[in-house]
Amino acid sequence: MFKFDKYTRPYHISNFIFYTFMLAVIALIYVYVFYPPIAEVTTSEFFASFGLRQFGGSLFFVILAVVPLMVLFGAVFHLYKLVTFKKHSATAED
Repeated sequence: MFKFDKYTRPYHISNFIFYTFMLAVIALIYVYVFYPPIAEVTTSEFFASFGLRQFGGSLFFVILAVVPLMVLFGAVFHLYKLVTFKKHSATAED
């Protein structure tokens, strides 16, 4: 993502900051753009006539729910790598 050697401390720091910032941006987009229309549309009438269009819309929003989870996983992964940086047990190669 950035111009650091992979598996170095600056690499994990910059990627953690990037993923955290992107998670905040995605959260703001979801709260202010996607939530109001969903809250207005999803009534009992929406589910009473559930057809192909409603299925396509629901599938679209399920995919949108996966994206922040993947970004959150990336942030947690780089935070874990920062905490455990150079704390591995010695092997035969070392």
